[in-house]
Amino acid sequence: MSGALPTPRPRRRTGRELAALALATGLVGLTAGEARASGIDAPWVTSGASGPTSSDAAAVFWNPAALAGVKRPELLLGAGLIVGHATYQRERRGAYQTPDTLQFKLPLDPANADPGKAGRAEQVSTTPVAPTGNVFLAIPAIPNRLTVGVGLYVPYAAALSFPEDGAQRWQLRQAFIVSSSLTAAAGLTLTEQLALGAGVSYVGGLAELSKVQDFAGLNEFRDGLAYLNQDNDFGPDASTELRELDVLARSISLKQAISHGASFHVGLTFTPTRDLRFGLTYQHSAAMRYKGKFAIDMNHPFFTQDLSEQGLRYKPLVEGDAVLSFTLPKRLTAGVGYRVNDRLSLDGLLSYVLYSDIKAFVVEATSPDLAQPKLGIIDRVTVTLPRRWNDTVWVEAGAKVGLTDGVIATASVGYQSAASPDSTIDVASPDGHRLIGDVGGIFKLSDRVSLSGDVRVQGILPRTVTESEHDLGNGTYTLLLTTVGGHLKAMF
Repeated sequence: MSGALPTPRPRRRTGRELAALALATGLVGLTAGEARASGIDAPWVTSGASGPTSSDAAAVFWNPAALAGVKRPELLLGAGLIVGHATYQRERRGAYQTPDTLQFKLPLDPANADPGKAGRAEQVSTTPVAPTGNVFLAIPAIPNRLTVGVGLYVPYAAALSFPEDGAQRWQLRQAFIVSSSLTAAAGLTLTEQLALGAGVSYVGGLAELSKVQDFAGLNEFRDGLAYLNQDNDFGPDASTELRELDVLARSISLKQAISHGASFHVGLTFTPTRDLRFGLTYQHSAAMRYKGKFAIDMNHPFFTQDLSEQGLRYKPLVEGDAVLSFTLPKRLTAGVGYRVNDRLSLDGLLSYVLYSDIKAFVVEATSPDLAQPKLGIIDRVTVTLPRRWNDTVWVEAGAKVGLTDGVIATASVGYQSAASPDSTIDVASPDGHRLIGDVGGIFKLSDRVSLSGDVRVQGILPRTVTESEHDLGNGTYTLLLTTVGGHLKAMF
């Protein structure tokens, strides 16, 4: 550590920043990858037989206007298993000091340089396995005019667990994120060619995450040291030569965070001929507030003893309540379906997702352990973290082929663009250009009952990043998601 810390000048605000804001900003960084980057899109919601122009119970999710085409009560039950595999090999492109020193200012003393922190680190990987499922019910309320429906499904999920001491630990150690929707919808036939629909959704979520927060990259830590008359070059623009030091590496976690939100979607279908149908759906955003508990390991003399004479002393473990707030993006989806003949039909979709709507994450942290009365530091703080995600495009085309009177084969291929730019990508959202393939089949057991099965594979093209801000996310990312699922469809 370069020099002793002198007695502070009476300056209240930066003392608060060093204490409470540093902790809350760490929480924001912890949850930054959660908010629906395409890396946590659930790879499977309904079967390959459903889509924006399909008149079945799954139209509750895809396009409520298509419910108008459901002519008798229909129940759709689905279950599946998602198996993922993600890898990350970090490549350090900057210079770093040895982790057991603490030099505040540049230029770096050559004696403190760490030649071992250079180039590619050991690759880390995770292979999550998770069950998934859904249920949809559609009932004609007014024959040939109005059909109502309800659905429960999981449109977003992620489960990641990386090594505790891996080179990725500054981005993420563990994450479990799930977002489920309970939706009620209705489709109304206006004319033989046109139908409209709408749905409202309760959106619930659960999040648990952990990482190592580097205090060297925080405005609050830089300003707090300045408050103590210690000149330094820390902060968000700090050079890599000042980062990843042992004393400033604090383990932080968010636990049992539950969210409740609401959203709606509207749609229409246009059927100009018997064999051709168009669909359009608008999915509105949803304001999410994850309420849970945070904990941060402050068990180091620098935080528990060295600053006590200046009125700043933490417990070894700081715990309290945390609220993470953000807005899920809007989505516009267009679909087309064409029946070539009695055996063959084609369909496709184009979806545009406004991820650029996500401007910032907001965290409110509250704990009596944050309060430092001698410095006038209160027990709560609010912090925002800006993000710069891109809008994304999803395009997919498929076909259904009748092999026999009771067997239909389905297949589709697709592509999704990446939401995270090189500057802000991290292992919490291993995002990239994504290729999609799906094969399946439908087996009619009777006029009222059928079974369907699908195997869906999504994988990003290996992505090598060299322009991550401050060398935080440089390296090579891969992601592969495979889903095996089935549905039971019963009509009454």
